[in-house]
Amino acid sequence: MTELAAERWGDSGPRVVMVHGSLGSAAAAFGEQQVLADRFRILAPYRRGYSPSPSTERIDPDRDATEIVELLGDGAHLVGTSMGGVVAMRAAALAPEKVWSLTVIEPPAMPNGAGRPAADLLISALREYWAEADASDLESFAAGFLEVLSVDMQLPSPLPPPLAEAVGNLTTERPWETGVRVEKLAQTSFPKLVVTGGGTAGFEDVADALAEALGAKRVLFDGSPHAVQRIGKRFNDELLAHLNAAGAAVGRT
Repeated sequence: MTELAAERWGDSGPRVVMVHGSLGSAAAAFGEQQVLADRFRILAPYRRGYSPSPSTERIDPDRDATEIVELLGDGAHLVGTSMGGVVAMRAAALAPEKVWSLTVIEPPAMPNGAGRPAADLLISALREYWAEADASDLESFAAGFLEVLSVDMQLPSPLPPPLAEAVGNLTTERPWETGVRVEKLAQTSFPKLVVTGGGTAGFEDVADALAEALGAKRVLFDGSPHAVQRIGKRFNDELLAHLNAAGAAVGRT
């Protein structure tokens, strides 16, 4: 049984497991998706290291993936944003028989984009930033990280405790190493959706590579934030169409 705490929205309908990324945990990451609880049972866990789930000294996407598999029950739709997208893909590769559909939002699966110009530049920039940045200065680390991603976001100062916790976790990640086994996922039959917002060229390269390798539908909501799901209705409409089509195919509507 998993130790992870989770948000639970909705009392009936097919299960949807939503996996948050590095800088926004469950409730914050998927607040705009709570409206879908009228037709789905949404489970949004707090990954290990994010309160109120147990703490950790280092983020481990493989451990996270194993814990997400435990939440899939006898089957579920799987949605992951940012690093949660990497975790979701790794979970889907571990237990494809439990996945009805997969949706990933700007996953930083950087090795999968290697060989594409913008992805290669971002891989180098991330590696250099981690080597040079002061991980003990969380405010500066977060600001510099967002600058590397070309994300224009003003962070509060001082960082509120949940964000400080998240940035502390971020300093232990190695995003230039967090690839996924596309060969195994490509052999699966469940529908796949890859979404981006157009703000970080390296993530666009990664998403293109993943969509090609996985035979996934590729959607760009140009001008959207990195956490594309936060735009609300336009994203939700696309997600709903994806979930409904996948659910109909397996008799889960």
